[in-house]
Amino acid sequence: MSEEEIKNEIFEKIDEKADVKVEIPEEAPEPEPALSPIPEEPEKKIKESKPKKERKKRVLTEEQKERLREQLKKGRETSLAKRRKKAQLKKIEKEEKCKADDEKIYKALKDKLKPDELKSENETLKKQLEELKLELSSKKERKETVKKKVKTATTVDSDDEVSAPPPKKVHAPPAPPKKKELTAKQKMKMLRGL
Repeated sequence: MSEEEIKNEIFEKIDEKADVKVEIPEEAPEPEPALSPIPEEPEKKIKESKPKKERKKRVLTEEQKERLREQLKKGRETSLAKRRKKAQLKKIEKEEKCKADDEKIYKALKDKLKPDELKSENETLKKQLEELKLELSSKKERKETVKKKVKTATTVDSDDEVSAPPPKKVHAPPAPPKKKELTAKQKMKMLRGL
């Protein structure tokens, strides 16, 4: 039996016994005690729980069920696409952040190692200078040997021909030594330190 049927039976029984009157004496209000050491607790009200109304389940037709399935499928696909897109954006942001961090580290190391770079650059420049000096001195030696050869050739000719006056020596200022053109590789080495 349900609760409602039980309640109806109880009320019917009470109605049958309604002839009996029960008198409830009125209670006189109690005087408030003056400064009672222990306060009295008020009576707790008992809450009666009302039975919850059960919702009737909505009956769907097959077309409605199919439409809902399609909507669910479409919703899952779009949410998956959105999640993938967000994941890609996060991945790109993470890579950019890593690149920025790597760049900071690279700059710090470069600044730290700059004196060493200057030392190595100075050494390479000194070596190049020494090589250029050697080339210059070797060119001078070649010129001197050529002049000696020319002098010896003129003396041999002058011995054969006594009547010919000796050629006049024209002292031209020495031509500035031609700088050897640097290769592209050497130019890049020199420009690295700048």
